[in-house]
Amino acid sequence: IEKILELVEEQRFLMITGASGEGKSSLVYAGLIPNAVAGFINAKFSNWAVSDFRPEHRPLDNLTAALASSLKFDNHDTLKSILRLGYSALVDLYKNSARHLDFESDEWKNADAGKQKELKKDAANLLVLVDQFEEFFTNPENFMRGEVQHDAKAVVSLLLETNKLALEQNLPIYIVCT
Repeated sequence: IEKILELVEEQRFLMITGASGEGKSSLVYAGLIPNAVAGFINAKFSNWAVSDFRPEHRPLDNLTAALASSLKFDNHDTLKSILRLGYSALVDLYKNSARHLDFESDEWKNADAGKQKELKKDAANLLVLVDQFEEFFTNPENFMRGEVQHDAKAVVSLLLETNKLALEQNLPIYIVCT
């Protein structure tokens, strides 16, 4: 758990691999997440918004549902359309959510102590957990005849681009795949 916490803090992207039944998901749900929430990852905020999903047969729908819940978005169809745009879509969604707080913004700089406390209350690091990542390749709906299907490809690309942009922009977005 300590090594995983260290790697997530450093790289903000982690792929946990191993044979079926070895406890990868348990390690994340019983180790990583509770330790992150308890403050054992040096992150921008003390709160964590966890978006966990399995690709299953509809990876884009499942990612959309997970993000809608953790980022507090109501309209799933709009959210899904935005995610389909790819590249910076997830970063943009995070930055436009109640979970993001820009300490360089005029809103923050001009706020009194009470308003700053209120703004910080909803701010959170975003942890996107893709449990059973192999489903992108093992489910026929996602990978057929040697071809990655559109939604599966879109989600994987989105996760990789999100990590790249989050590192470049120093955003507290973390991605873990099992």
